[in-house]
Amino acid sequence: MDATRRQLLIKVRDYLHQQSPTKINLLEVCNAIGCQLNEICKWAPTPTALLEQILELKSIELKEVLDLEKYSNESAIDSMVISGQEIYERFEQLSPAKYVFIKTLDSALYDACQIKKFDLIEQHLSNNLDKGLETGEFKSSLVKSDIINKYMKRIKDIHSQEYLHSEHFTFANIFSNIFEDYLEEVATEENWKYFRKRKQFYEAISFVNR
Repeated sequence: MDATRRQLLIKVRDYLHQQSPTKINLLEVCNAIGCQLNEICKWAPTPTALLEQILELKSIELKEVLDLEKYSNESAIDSMVISGQEIYERFEQLSPAKYVFIKTLDSALYDACQIKKFDLIEQHLSNNLDKGLETGEFKSSLVKSDIINKYMKRIKDIHSQEYLHSEHFTFANIFSNIFEDYLEEVATEENWKYFRKRKQFYEAISFVNR
């Protein structure tokens, strides 16, 4: 997706997020964000197509963060720290709260996108566990399926509309309550201490605002 389309979709998404409409009028959207109708219609000729493009933008951002190849030379701990940093930097685009309005407009489309998103996150988590067990960074006694089920449930829970609209939905909250809990549970004592040092480094450059 080229940069021009990305920027236009961000404007559309932000407008629809703020307005929370029950249906979309393409001309009205274009007038509101200051663009010509043909600018959008050449790649999103219908409201449904526009929603698909907005969700595709979200999917692209997430895939770029969780691209397994990016972490092939990183340790399991560093993979989580680096991906966490990227999520922080892209949180404006990745925040589920910015996309939940789509569920009202097209529940089936939204739910299908969520399934793909959770599959991608689960694959990233599974890969991280495999690497950590192989390198000895993670406890050999852990049961992989139990860890995946536990943390995927927590990730899915924070995607409820009630949570997304609450004041608690911030990156710092997610990081401290999921990322850290996960690593504290699976990492050996030595590697948990290593993670804490890495976290302190990122805090020094405003990784987590507390």
